[in-house]
Amino acid sequence: MKQIQFNQSIQSLVSLYPETKDILFDLGFKDIVKPGMIQTVGRFMTLSKGAELKGISLDLIKKTFNQHGYDIKEE
Repeated sequence: MKQIQFNQSIQSLVSLYPETKDILFDLGFKDIVKPGMIQTVGRFMTLSKGAELKGISLDLIKKTFNQHGYDIKEE
């Protein structure tokens, strides 16, 4: 399983695993597909901050990523 962390920046996550962009979009991170968003906001936005901002449950994020073969480590 691929390992990611809730405190990992969106930019580093998508750089490591480009397919996570589609997973995040499906979860409700709709702005992720806007040009330049990953390079700007994505540098400091983490999964946990983004979830809070978008009102998305961390449990849902964890479950969805698990279904796609990812293990989310919590710190």
